[in-house]
Amino acid sequence: MTADRILIREAQRTRHQRPRLCVLSCTVALSLELVLMPLAWSTEFTVVPVDGPSASATELHGINHIGQLVGAFRDAKGIHGLICTPPVDALCARPFLRPLDLWFNGVKAVSTQVQGITTAGQMAGFFLDVTGASHGFLCAGFPANLDCHQVDVTIDHVPMADTLILGLQEHDQFVGSYRDAQAQIHGYLSTEGSVSRIDVPGALATVVAGVATASGNPTTMLVGFFLDATFSMHGFLCTLPVSPQCFTRFDVTLNGVPQAMTQATGINQQQLVGSFRDPGGQAHGFLCMLPVTSACFTQLDARDGMHTEILGLNDRGQMVGRFRDPTGLQHGFTTMAPGTRSAERAP
Repeated sequence: MTADRILIREAQRTRHQRPRLCVLSCTVALSLELVLMPLAWSTEFTVVPVDGPSASATELHGINHIGQLVGAFRDAKGIHGLICTPPVDALCARPFLRPLDLWFNGVKAVSTQVQGITTAGQMAGFFLDVTGASHGFLCAGFPANLDCHQVDVTIDHVPMADTLILGLQEHDQFVGSYRDAQAQIHGYLSTEGSVSRIDVPGALATVVAGVATASGNPTTMLVGFFLDATFSMHGFLCTLPVSPQCFTRFDVTLNGVPQAMTQATGINQQQLVGSFRDPGGQAHGFLCMLPVTSACFTQLDARDGMHTEILGLNDRGQMVGRFRDPTGLQHGFTTMAPGTRSAERAP
């Protein structure tokens, strides 16, 4: 497939100063320890809930090798990016948590959602402009001096609508989705500025949410989800090169029963994560130890929580996502690295 180019729209490149640290307004519920409760044989994962400042809802989408976190939160003024940069293997405590709002060409984004972060200081995600259109963004120079630019997928020199960047990795690759002139949603993989369209054969819509390439290993894997002709949602895994044969389609299967609305949202070289819906419509997280088989899936739920969704993971197996507490409030969360002190002993 002929590679298209990424259009970088930056009539005036914006250089952002270091995001302002929030002090009293930032809230991290470190006194509460949750545990993801698997229904099959596996290890319990200690979970640290994370909340944005004065947030009515928070979710975490990305975590890099050293435990830096990114996501988004909603408050009375709208949706903002969220960044947490604790020391290696430390918990996401208040001094390390900060909001992020991006500006392009002198205009503040209506909303900012950060989806990925690398240890090299790159960040990516998407934002909503004043016209209601979505665009991707890439940032370098984190944390001292963010240098961000807008990203839009183009085909035949025509910018496509609603470009989203949903996954980012160290090897100059990112993934996401866009909407074409016929309003169909396609996934894509961008490598060093060249973009390849990703479509599950026969799908009405395809979204690529995660990418993984191990150091010293040339194999690259993509994960995401797609809508079939019956408007049912399924997960997929594609090992490059892209071809109609690269796709492994799957539904989370528990006790031999396929579940609904499987969304694969993150991958490393050993694990794949995401969420699904049970017959009652409640969301649950899942973990699959590769390769994908009907027996690889383990359901994960936050203890005393509802609607748990795993939205990303790093190469060490730390997961991030969101859940709702018994009152219905949505929190972000991260799992702790092996050997890290529990949340109860956090300073």
